[in-house]
This record gives sequence, structure tokens and C-alpha cells, in this order.
Amino acid sequence: MKRITSYQALWKSLENKGHFWFTYADGEQERTADLDAKNFQMILEMLGTQKPIFADRTTSTVALHGVVSQKRK
Repeated sequence: MKRITSYQALWKSLENKGHFWFTYADGEQERTADLDAKNFQMILEMLGTQKPIFADRTTSTVALHGVVSQKRK
């Protein structure tokens, strides 16, 4: 397990699935497997955002990009 420094999320509503790209502290990037709506939502909640940054109305695709806070509560 590695510390995530940033991520991108892509949800495809026409296919009812999505995935994430994680960038780790060492610069490595990895894509998750495709996720169903429940698991996708759970990860978004863990990351602390649901705000869409990019969207394509023709495909109902929403993409997010975020930077993970380094603060610990």
C-alpha cells in the first residue's frame, strides 16, 4: 500500500461503471479495475470529494481530479 498524492476518477453512466487513476508519492500511476456504482461512491467518499471537474453530456461521463490533502486530523 502506498500514499496517494493525487487521483482522477472517471464515471461512465451509460455503462454504469467507473475507475480511478491514482498517482503515488513515488510518482507511479495505476488504474483501478472497473467499479460498480456502490464501490465507486464509497471510494469518492473516502477521498472526500464528489465535485465534477470535467463532463461530457453526449456520453454522460464525469471526470474528477483531486489532490489528496497531506494534513492529518
